[in-house]
Amino acid sequence: MKVIDNIITETINEKSKQIFIEDDIVIFFDKDNLIKCLTNHWWWISDASCYRKMKDVERKMKKKNINFFYYSSDKLKTLDSKFIFNDHNNVPKFNELYFKLKDFNPNKVRYYTYNNYIRNEEDYKYDFIVNLFTKFGLEFMSWSYFIDNENKEKNNNNLNLGIKGHNIEIGIDKEVEIENSIKMLGCKEFSNIGAIDFFDCCDRRVFWYTYCAKDVNNVVKKILKKSNKYYYEYYQNCSHLQEILKLVLKGAFKIKYIFEKDIYSKHVINKMIKISQKYGNFGFKINNEVVDNYSYNKKYIIKFYKTEDIEKTTLENIIWNESLQTNNINMETINKRYKYLSIKDINHLKKENNKLQELINIKTKTLLKSNGSTDDILFK
Repeated sequence: MKVIDNIITETINEKSKQIFIEDDIVIFFDKDNLIKCLTNHWWWISDASCYRKMKDVERKMKKKNINFFYYSSDKLKTLDSKFIFNDHNNVPKFNELYFKLKDFNPNKVRYYTYNNYIRNEEDYKYDFIVNLFTKFGLEFMSWSYFIDNENKEKNNNNLNLGIKGHNIEIGIDKEVEIENSIKMLGCKEFSNIGAIDFFDCCDRRVFWYTYCAKDVNNVVKKILKKSNKYYYEYYQNCSHLQEILKLVLKGAFKIKYIFEKDIYSKHVINKMIKISQKYGNFGFKINNEVVDNYSYNKKYIIKFYKTEDIEKTTLENIIWNESLQTNNINMETINKRYKYLSIKDINHLKKENNKLQELINIKTKTLLKSNGSTDDILFK
């Protein structure tokens, strides 16, 4: 075996000892296949050139923060059970580029290939919003994909000329312009369950509280501490969620915003595809994956109950639940405030009831007349 081949083999074997702990982007290569590809030369490729190509690939991956591992099949099966890949098990596949879902779960670290990652990232963000914002009076939420007319879908058809190792290709690019449109995906309404957490830290203080507003971060931390799926660290790292909550506490009840697609991960997967196209014959390839070009910015509209509506339900919760009747709440004021709000509701309901009774009377008389009778005995 040539000297450079020995260096390649020793380098890969040494790096195969690297322990996988936790990285944001990761790919696993079969070390035996790499050694075979890098040391099995064709007559026009020198062993030194193979070594340079290996170092070039490693440099390109490091530049994109892709952590790579040269493992055997047996070692791939020894990963910690807390690492889950594509929701299946803790054994990843060779030549798959995985992205870590940053949900800050210390007990279960989930990795996904690109398309699965984009979908699960959006799903988790939606679930997190619902879980947190229902504690602050969430009433309605709709979502849609926003498609910008500047976006284009690019299809690349490569014709391989069959010269092994040189990667000589003819590329035929076809661009299809996507029309500007909004595709509504769905909406959901939420019941008014009250929101004592809202009144704990909102800017508009209500007089039945006897203490100053609590720090919103401490309130959020307390809410999320009760969950084994949603973590405060995620909230800490999402500035847009923090800004939305601040707006709600200042009295906003309808907010429109856009979560931008993960541009960085798209650049990374495209870079890895290019590496695979150029260096695939040397073992540095990525399994075929159709990258979704239609994962565009996601537009949300969220609506919150009006403060007075939240207050009424919150007061009812306090009146019926003694555990909420703390020393910081003046129950005498609570009862007076609820009586004031309830009288308004009762008067409104009486008016609606009178209208309904008039309608019942009209329908009843009309039905009796249609049967040739004026006696309402049929309804008694």
